[in-house]
Amino acid sequence: MLLGGLNSAAADPVVFFVSPQGNDKWSGCQESPNLIGTDGPFRTLPRARDAIRDLKAQNGGTLLDPVTVYLRDGDHFLGAPLMLGPDDSGTAENPITFAAYPGESPRLSGGRLIDGWTRRPDGLWSTVVPDVAEGRWYFRNLRVGSSLAIRARYPNRDEIEPRMGRWLFVPSTAVTRQDRIQVADDAWPSFSDWQGAEVVIFPSYGWVNAILSTQGVDSQAHAIRVSSSQEIRPGNRFYVTNLREALDAPGEWYLDRATGELLYQAREAEFPDVQVVAPAMDRLIVLEGDPGADRWVENIRFENLGFIDADYTLGGYYAQADSAIWMSGARNCEVTHCDFGPLGGYAIRMANQTHRISVTRNTMTQMGEGGVIMLGATANQPYDNLIAANEIADIGQVYAHVAGVYVTTGSGNQIIHNRIRRTTRYGISLKSLDAANASHDNVIEYNELVDTNLETNDTGAIETLGRDQQPSGNRIRFNLIRNVVGLGTDASGRITTPYFTWGIYLDDYSSGTMVEGNIVSGTVFGGLDLHGGSGNTVVNNVFVDGSQMNVWVQPIDGSMQGNVYYSNITVYQEPTARCWNAPNWHRSALASVDYNLYWHTGGLDFLTSPLFSPEGSFPQWQAAGFDRSSRIADPLFVDPLGHDYRLMSGSPAYDLGFQDIPVDRIGPEGFLNCGESSPVERKISPDRASPTEGE
Repeated sequence: MLLGGLNSAAADPVVFFVSPQGNDKWSGCQESPNLIGTDGPFRTLPRARDAIRDLKAQNGGTLLDPVTVYLRDGDHFLGAPLMLGPDDSGTAENPITFAAYPGESPRLSGGRLIDGWTRRPDGLWSTVVPDVAEGRWYFRNLRVGSSLAIRARYPNRDEIEPRMGRWLFVPSTAVTRQDRIQVADDAWPSFSDWQGAEVVIFPSYGWVNAILSTQGVDSQAHAIRVSSSQEIRPGNRFYVTNLREALDAPGEWYLDRATGELLYQAREAEFPDVQVVAPAMDRLIVLEGDPGADRWVENIRFENLGFIDADYTLGGYYAQADSAIWMSGARNCEVTHCDFGPLGGYAIRMANQTHRISVTRNTMTQMGEGGVIMLGATANQPYDNLIAANEIADIGQVYAHVAGVYVTTGSGNQIIHNRIRRTTRYGISLKSLDAANASHDNVIEYNELVDTNLETNDTGAIETLGRDQQPSGNRIRFNLIRNVVGLGTDASGRITTPYFTWGIYLDDYSSGTMVEGNIVSGTVFGGLDLHGGSGNTVVNNVFVDGSQMNVWVQPIDGSMQGNVYYSNITVYQEPTARCWNAPNWHRSALASVDYNLYWHTGGLDFLTSPLFSPEGSFPQWQAAGFDRSSRIADPLFVDPLGHDYRLMSGSPAYDLGFQDIPVDRIGPEGFLNCGESSPVERKISPDRASPTEGE
């Protein structure tokens, strides 16, 4: 293995090593310390970065060979985020790779070890964090072992039913307002000190949650003073956190900001002989270029690394975007086979024209927010990125309005072959707020999305927003969606779930979208919602078991025109559910509906039931010009009880032009086994002249 600035084009890659047992005064060229302790690996990533800078300087500012930085096993505690700018870039021929040493599992931590624990007479464990007492540090997460501990809260978290149990509710008698949270008389806690307390609440309709600092309490009126940007309404659910007197359950912790004392009620029998870490930063790696000067961070790769211990920040409800890796003005980079979580935010954030980024085969779990988020206006949005074959699960543990992959704005991206499970809100979301903030020409295909929208409502497993009212060019194809749940509360504080969800939700004028070959089962309001948009094509999908509705068409106004719906299969069993639901119905909203197959497993007679459509029964629907060549018949699924919705031979759907959906390619396995030699090169398109070209 050849090391250092070698000029031979035939030279082996340059290799540096970083180890928790290393020393930044060493050469970094040996994988382990030598026997006499005079040389070995570096200790920190910034030192390895600087060594690469020196290497480039020796060769006129460029790399003559690829460079790999191997991280040895163990936790690498960062003193500050690793900053990488344009001068830290590799080239297409000689990229820079930060990777795990073969066979090892290094983790990058944005935290600090917490030790010095003593046990108090009351059974709590205590230690003092001087930097907190001196105002230099504060944290909102605490990792004990491999999991996040619980900030002391009232009521206590229900470990069996955390989404359903042990909430407070704004009383039905409360007046809707934004500056106070009423607490029911019988639930008011007799806390003597509310200093530093926060309220975690699902305000208004329950689409988002907010973390509100308390601004005092009115003990006589049983009210907490806050400042909320959304209305706080009767029935909204909430709990109070960060109170010393609420520290009364195993797994809870409390940090006294004034004294720096950290208290923990252990649930681990071996405590304190476990690793306890508090985050000291909200990001771990930052790639920051300058697109305006055509200076990009590029050709950098991260492989087989772990990312843990980043905190979250307080702020808005809809666009929280804390993240382990920040990319701004980056291109031609890759993150692959990495393990993210537990973390306070997202795994990866993209902004400022970041493009041609490949995020593949990673695991993202125990996320305070989501998996991957893209941000920016149309003029500077991320574009042409690949998000593929990732396992994303258990997200939204701090903020609920998140997604496995959330494109707040972004175009030309491919979100494919991911498995996304147990989300508080969306599996995948694309937003177009207006022409200046639009998401067009994205592909969402071959994803498996299971158990989504567990804590919010008015939502979908795959959701788009189309308020720019332009043809989006977005394509939603060959996805498997199961169990889209939804949760809400009424004014009396009763939790309702499942509630108010769709499988594929084309919200607010979403237009010009192709919805093809998807399998959706287990929703409330149906497999599909067309909400005011025009020119959408819905073809060759399977929609199964909407509990209240099954296909929803909702004109916002008379502009909804030209939607096409054909060769789809709709099957459900609930006798009171509607097949087609269309509030504010007008016929011109649908340009063509035909060659579809319908079946009711509970015996409802579509030929006579007015629940079939907004026009009435199936014959009345046909008389209005829809589904004239369609049929009512059993589609002959292979195993509907086992959620296998492939068709047996002889299915009447084939006679209507239905094509088999390639279910074997859905999920990460389909990407890995697609039989093509270079999936990354296949999926990423060439650079575009502009991220908004053609829009």
